[in-house]
Amino acid sequence: MSTTNELALGSARKQLSDLLDGLISRTPGASRAMLGSNDGLKLACSSQPADKADGMAAIATGLYSLGQQHFRDREGGTRQVVVEHDAGTLFVMSAGRVSADGLSTMLAVDTTPDADPGLIGHAMETFINGLDEHLVTQARDRDRRTTVSG
Repeated sequence: MSTTNELALGSARKQLSDLLDGLISRTPGASRAMLGSNDGLKLACSSQPADKADGMAAIATGLYSLGQQHFRDREGGTRQVVVEHDAGTLFVMSAGRVSADGLSTMLAVDTTPDADPGLIGHAMETFINGLDEHLVTQARDRDRRTTVSG
């Protein structure tokens, strides 16, 4: 039996997934997108197989963590990590404020090889700015579930 909180969380994730689908459909060269926490949890994703989205969350988290570790002795935080490959580009961008527990949200977008990096970055930034108040990742509760504020 689902609780009211679980139903609200499912509805919020569905809305975020629909918004990610919109981001993909209106951004030339973008092929899939995922919102996740910096501890590896997939919060929402564009239409794609679940195993692909889970893999994207794990990879994005690892890349984000590498960026954080490289600059660990300096002020500030990782804003973006980019991996360029012959088959396309993966952009990982910080997407939300850090919660009291140190968790934050990131947006990952996978592209085709011919995608314009400036256009992709601009589309990601616009998407994030439009959702800012919804992108604080809350700490997991005892049941190991993550909530999305909003």
